[in-house]
Amino acid sequence: MLAALGLSLSSTLINPSAGRAAGGATVLSVTVLPNPPSMGGVVRLKLQLRNDSSAPWSANDLVRLTWKGANGSAIEDTRRLGKDMTVGSSITLTLTTLAPAAAGDFTLVTELDTGGKRMPIGDPNQFHLGGFLFSGRGNGHGLGMSQWGARGRAAAGQGYRTMLSDYYRGTRIETRDTSGLVRVALTHGAVDLSRAWPRLFGPLPMVAGPVTVEGAPLKVTAEEVLAFGTNTSGQPVAFIASPGGSPKGARVVISGTLTVHPDGAAGIRTNLLETMGADFRSGAEQRRYGGVLQIVPRGAATVLPVNVLPIEDYLKGVVPAEMPAYWGVEALKAQAVAARTYALRKILLGGSGDFDLEGNEFDQAYGGLTESRPTTDDAVSATKGQVLTSGGHLIDALYTSSDGGHSENSEYGFIHWNHGLRPAASLPYLRGIVDPLDQAPGWQVGPLSPADAATILRDNGDDLGDRLNGIDILQTGPSGRVLGVRLRGSSASEEVSGPYLRFLFSLPDTLVTIAGGP
Repeated sequence: MLAALGLSLSSTLINPSAGRAAGGATVLSVTVLPNPPSMGGVVRLKLQLRNDSSAPWSANDLVRLTWKGANGSAIEDTRRLGKDMTVGSSITLTLTTLAPAAAGDFTLVTELDTGGKRMPIGDPNQFHLGGFLFSGRGNGHGLGMSQWGARGRAAAGQGYRTMLSDYYRGTRIETRDTSGLVRVALTHGAVDLSRAWPRLFGPLPMVAGPVTVEGAPLKVTAEEVLAFGTNTSGQPVAFIASPGGSPKGARVVISGTLTVHPDGAAGIRTNLLETMGADFRSGAEQRRYGGVLQIVPRGAATVLPVNVLPIEDYLKGVVPAEMPAYWGVEALKAQAVAARTYALRKILLGGSGDFDLEGNEFDQAYGGLTESRPTTDDAVSATKGQVLTSGGHLIDALYTSSDGGHSENSEYGFIHWNHGLRPAASLPYLRGIVDPLDQAPGWQVGPLSPADAATILRDNGDDLGDRLNGIDILQTGPSGRVLGVRLRGSSASEEVSGPYLRFLFSLPDTLVTIAGGP
């Protein structure tokens, strides 16, 4: 666990001379792991202790661990001794505590509270805590509807129309024709068939039968799969294979778009997709989709899988992928309207040519028929055609997992920083609001040592020296989100935007406080 927290696994072992410590507690040995600890990190002490006092100790006596800062601050952590100890008996204590989430010099004092007195246990441990610890709230860009907030509002009895009017100021709910089709790219970028296929996804890229292929003379039965690969000339090809990957018949060059039609109500089952949802069970490398699947050649040995289906059916695969199906009917309806508005606007904007939007975090999560649930299907059906408009136009219905209790104005969202703030567009319907019903848990990233932080910067093309000495917040937005920071390295400094800081250190949000230093 310590390694997973990024802590050093060095330790100090102290063996004091046997004898009576002041107050009658004799420490035979103590191990501190890690040493030195990281700020905000887990510290584990293992003490071998003997009762050389004149009275027994009770299992209910308190062991006190106190972190004392050079500035006079003190943080106390207590727990019970856990075992009665007669005079002369020994015990091994394993004590776990958290180091202060601050940089500087600290003393860790261990005492036993027994008989109305505090008895020192060994000598105080002196530590210098260094590094950087990011603590924050929110998850995402902070714009528009908060999904966690919608959950809290639904639980409080708020309807989806009220939710949406709060999150998207001055908008109206209108009904639009959504009887058309949407083209959803199932991967971010084309699939390179010349590369080795990850075995975790199955023996080879494929679509399970039974399917019919338009654009190639291929008819795939239920006992076969439509597989993809390359020929000796490096061209993308399609062929029939057994489920285990053994080819059957000739390979057909994919020179134009192939359209795969399912031969049954179960839809199309394929492993050509963005993620597996962290499910590693057998068969979880595949998902099912409604509509048809287009295999679009994109040059060289690459193809792009695009799912084409009715818009309302598409939304039935979006809502449960974006929001848990048990989060409340009104929250699910709000999610359906926001997702429909976002998708319809993208369709009207024309997409990229081969697709309208992606089925991942670059647009909206999409799980196809695999993710579909009755409650989320009902939410989509109950709001059929409903979209959000401002001035008669579809809005850019951005939403975020959690706004951390306060959403952000659009001009402080997707910003740039170049010796000062370069704001984004100001949209009247994307105004930050206080959102107390967003009860998403907070988070921490780190601690990172000054050297590790500098390595992260260097790996991303920002060489500021071998140590990061400080992070200075230069400006925050109305919600408290960080807009710009100065990174002070051992050999150079650089100013970057809050969103870029988030990218560098994999922060969930920019609603963050930063503690630390060398």
